[in-house]
Amino acid sequence: MRPYAIAVLLAASLTLPAFAAEPNITPGQWEYTNVTRFEGMPMPEQTHSNRECITMEDIKKGEAFLEAPEDCQVTHMDLRRDGMQYAMECTQQGVRMKMNADMRFRGNEVDGTMRADMDTPMGPMSMHMNITGRRIGDC
Repeated sequence: MRPYAIAVLLAASLTLPAFAAEPNITPGQWEYTNVTRFEGMPMPEQTHSNRECITMEDIKKGEAFLEAPEDCQVTHMDLRRDGMQYAMECTQQGVRMKMNADMRFRGNEVDGTMRADMDTPMGPMSMHMNITGRRIGDC
């Protein structure tokens, strides 16, 4: 999972404004941990970790580095050297979702939060995710 992509929710390219400075992300092997909890559902907190190699070429792609599903629309995007904030609306399999995310980039570490509010057949539900990532070495 790319540090900007934040979650399993993202999969196809976004269009973003150009930015002058590259994000403060050091290329290398990265390890990410996502802790997810659901409001309004009796589900235990879930933790997922994964690793990914991020290259300088990935970082230099700018907007092409970011990914989102076809059925989602970005409603706000602010990409900076030190972080990123975005909002997105999606409709997947009849479920409407509004998502807001805020990520911070610190060279060898990233962290952030994401909140998704969903209108499901079982009623409204909110998902909260805390994301941490750290560079663990070379690819």
